[in-house]
Order: sequence, then structure tokens, then C-alpha cells
Amino acid sequence: MSSDWSVSGSSSPTLCTPPNSSSSQLSAISSCSSQSRNSEPSNRPSTSQILKTWPETFQVPWEQMPQEIRSAIADGKRPKPMERRQMVRVLADEMRRYEANPTRAQCLTVVRNIIRQYPKSFADIAPDGSLLCGGYTSLLIQLKNRIENLNRDGSFSFHRSSTAKRGPTDTYGCTRFQPELPPEETDETVEQHRQRLEEIYRQEGAGGAERAEVKNLMELTFSLQRRHINTIPPPDIEDVKSKWPFLFTPRYIYGHFELLTDINVLRSLELSMQECGRAITEYFRGKPTNKNVKDILSNGEDNEMALRVVQLLMAHFGEDITGLILLTDLLNCIMGKVGARCLPLQLTLRQLSVFLQVLA
Repeated sequence: MSSDWSVSGSSSPTLCTPPNSSSSQLSAISSCSSQSRNSEPSNRPSTSQILKTWPETFQVPWEQMPQEIRSAIADGKRPKPMERRQMVRVLADEMRRYEANPTRAQCLTVVRNIIRQYPKSFADIAPDGSLLCGGYTSLLIQLKNRIENLNRDGSFSFHRSSTAKRGPTDTYGCTRFQPELPPEETDETVEQHRQRLEEIYRQEGAGGAERAEVKNLMELTFSLQRRHINTIPPPDIEDVKSKWPFLFTPRYIYGHFELLTDINVLRSLELSMQECGRAITEYFRGKPTNKNVKDILSNGEDNEMALRVVQLLMAHFGEDITGLILLTDLLNCIMGKVGARCLPLQLTLRQLSVFLQVLA
């Protein structure tokens, strides 16, 4: 095989020089456009190019990859785990030239482009040849873990271990790890709001969670919630619960997570089950790992997809399902209104959210 590597006769991709810390995203994209003028019909970059972010225009430095990786791609084969880890190291180093701590969404954009280009070499593939959950999960996890390991001893580690001012994006996908106070609020006023929430909870219990006043106060005090949670050393759960009792109700723990990450956790879980549930089921159907897995699969598909996936995963790892979910009669649970002590199992996520509203 020739040392000059190419795939399907195509020429090597044009690489863009990453911006330094003082250059803007626009100048980086303009640099990319100017370097690829020979392949463009016009020397002026189009509007669509200018609007693209750096992960979308990112070019993988394949020429810097180990020879084994390049050979595997050329032959349409999967590289060995050690060679794949070397590739991830090179990829992480190149991405960090654009941004020191790329977010999960930025990593996902880069990884998806790699999977689309070379699915035979890097995609997660089921026994029947179909892609598992888009095919990108394992490579995305490897890349994000590598980036976080590189940042562990740097300034981002300091952000996680101190109560100093955080940047707009911290690690693990948080977009509001430690936000500023709302413009119209002060430390004194948000503390007054917190005390008002305690008062409402003492008077009405968890039932007060549906009050519009509680919803408004929980949003206004989000920065104070984060300050208490981020305290070093970390507070006890009971201490947090005594200060923020509504935070331990389903509505506001989900709301807090959405404010923290910009992700609706129930909707995301529902979509993930739709996207990956059948692939997980088919994987275990093709390779059942123990008797409990076989027993669950033999029950057919009468159960909800979410329930079946949870059962299969817990059976695979030898975990007892009752350690995670309490089984009870739905009718008695609704009529008795016993709240969080009663969690019906065979419900879709949408039904569960409606059910929790009924109990409140």
C-alpha cells in the first residue's frame, strides 16, 4: 500500500488553521473559506459558510493519524481498540486548538461527521448490521472523556472545585452551573424568596408545588439554589432539602435540571427510548447474556418500551428491579393519593408526568 493515503480516489481534505485565543469565530470561518478557494467556484464565501460554527467546518487531521487508522479506513475495516484510542487523542488535541473545552454538542457534531463518512470503521453496529442509536455513542463518549481528562488539571478543574465565578459553560453539559442573580434581585431579596418558599411548604406541603407563586419564586432563586449546591465541601442532602423542599418534588427537580442544562429530561428520555429502545431490545434478542434476559424477552412486547429496556439492562447487570422501581396498583395509588411513595411501573413517560400532576 502506498504511503500517500487516499480514500476512494479522493484527495486529502483541506485543513483550516484553528484560531488563536484572541481571534473570533467569524475570522476562523473566513480563514477556512480562503484556504479552500481553489475548490470553490467563487472566491467569496457564501452566506451559509459564514453562518456555520467551527464544529461544522472542522476538518479531521487524518494525515496525523496512525498508519493503522488510515489503513483501516481505506480497507473499510474496524481499527483495534488501542489504535482507536490513539485516534481519539489526536482528534481531541486538534479540537482543543479551536476551543479548550468543547461542549458535548460540539463533540457530537464532529463525531457524527466522522460516522457519516466512515461508518464501517467507527460506527456502533448491531448484529444485524443496523446502526445502534445513530452509531456515534461510543466514539462520542471516548472523545468527551478524553477532553475532560485533559482539562482535569487546568482551569476547568478549578471551576468545578471552587465557588468562584463560573463561565457560561461548565463541564458535563451545564450551561448555567453558577449563574448571576437576576438583574432586579439582590442577595437579600433572593434569600427572602427562599424563606417564602419554606413558609409555603410548611403550610401546604408538596401540594403547594402547583402554585404560580412557587413556580415564579423557584425560577427567581435558581442562582441561590446553585450557590448552595456548589458549596465546597458539598452540603448534605438533608441540608439542601431543608432549605429547598420544593426542589425535591418531581416538577421542580425536572425544572432545575432544564434550567441547568437546557434539556427537558422527560422529553429527552422519551426520545432516547424511541431512538435506542428497539436497538437495545434487538441486541439482547440476538445475544441474550443470561436467563433473566431470556425470560424478559419471552414475555413478548406487551410492556412499554421504556419498561422493557430498563428490565433488560437490570437483568443484564444482575440488578433487582425492585431496587429501582416500586410496583403497585395504579387505581389504588390514584384513589389513595399517596404521592411519591406510590410509583406505577407500567406507564409511558407522558402518562407518568400526568399522573404526578394528578397526585399533586
